[in-house]
Amino acid sequence: MVDDVTAQVVRTVRKVWWLPVVRGVLLLVLGLLLMAQPAASLEAIVWLFGIFAIVDGVLLVVQGLLDRGVPGWTWWVVEGLAGVAVGAVVVLWPGPTVRVLFFLLAAWLLVLGIVSIIGAVALSRYRDPGWHWPLAFGLVSTLFAVLLIARPQGSLAVFGVLLGLFAFVGGAMNLVSGFAVRQMVKDLGRPAVP
Repeated sequence: MVDDVTAQVVRTVRKVWWLPVVRGVLLLVLGLLLMAQPAASLEAIVWLFGIFAIVDGVLLVVQGLLDRGVPGWTWWVVEGLAGVAVGAVVVLWPGPTVRVLFFLLAAWLLVLGIVSIIGAVALSRYRDPGWHWPLAFGLVSTLFAVLLIARPQGSLAVFGVLLGLFAFVGGAMNLVSGFAVRQMVKDLGRPAVP
């Protein structure tokens, strides 16, 4: 029974280990752009955020669909659809979005955090070797959401740096988690040496 579960986990993770890596690279680029120009125009930040949310959401939906059959796969799809919806609102209505960007971003980060934590719990029950990575990402997302909610009237530069810092930390975590899970799968796939 345990060998069957391990074999199924290995097969599933082999298909999707690269998705967190791509997501991590996107987050790192977004973080570096925002930290390099923290006082960039709010419209530029809105567009960057909107496009990123759509691309990130699509990646999460793909990850969830590739994980079909694994407990918790629907949480990735839900998180991805929420990201696409937020990104679409930001891109389609940038004018009104500028006025509520702090709250929209805080809500999006809170949803990302909660869904990642729930997904991590589901993965841990399934004995997925990488369950702690979405948990860490969920906790970081929730922390940044709370920071934004606590100081919604901060300056544009503070907002840009805070968003850039979140993207950079989240990107690094996703990048490391993708490669770490890939290595764990390689280790699980090796025959045991007596």
